[in-house]
Amino acid sequence: MKRQIACLGTLVPALLASDAEAAVMDFNGLTIYPSNVSATVSAPYIEDGFKLSTLAGVSFNMGGGTIYSVQPAHPYWTGTPSVYSGVISGYGSAFSLEKQDGGVFDLISIDAAAFQNHPNALAFNVYGYPASGGSVYQSFTLDTSFTTLQTLTFNTSFKNLNKILFSSVYAQVDNINLSVPSTIAPTTVPLPAAAWSMLLGLAGLAFGSTRRYKSQSF
Repeated sequence: MKRQIACLGTLVPALLASDAEAAVMDFNGLTIYPSNVSATVSAPYIEDGFKLSTLAGVSFNMGGGTIYSVQPAHPYWTGTPSVYSGVISGYGSAFSLEKQDGGVFDLISIDAAAFQNHPNALAFNVYGYPASGGSVYQSFTLDTSFTTLQTLTFNTSFKNLNKILFSSVYAQVDNINLSVPSTIAPTTVPLPAAAWSMLLGLAGLAFGSTRRYKSQSF
């Protein structure tokens, strides 16, 4: 009987659990121009509820910059319209990514491919800004397979973020994988009819076992 009740106790939370929602900025909706090396992308770029903007200046505290998509005539075309940020004269340039509604999110991974083979071009640094304050940081070294995207996976410190910031002058980026915590309370998730039937069946087994146990003990 105890095993049946324990099973019922672990099954209920499992059925009621609510997963986070996944989102991917894959840029597949961008227009492809077969004879172009690159194309300008309207900024900010919006996809799956996220906003990608460009920044410039010292510590990237200024607006400006252009988002470009890599096109088939580019020597480092990876088969998809990945994006990069344009250089601003006298300054670098960076991408800022936020949720459109200002909510929090987790950063899971980014695909990237370098444009040049020197230390500055191969270094890919990402800063995250948690809702609780402060910042987190992770650095990667890109390989030199320029036409092949490399998946960069982030550690658990990149959770509950308000924003991420990363420079992409020397690399193209694609498939930004994100996760958004669900806003639905677990107890409010409706169970399908089959699940309710299973729960009632298990409850009936447990009740029947209790009655048999009591009748045998007298």
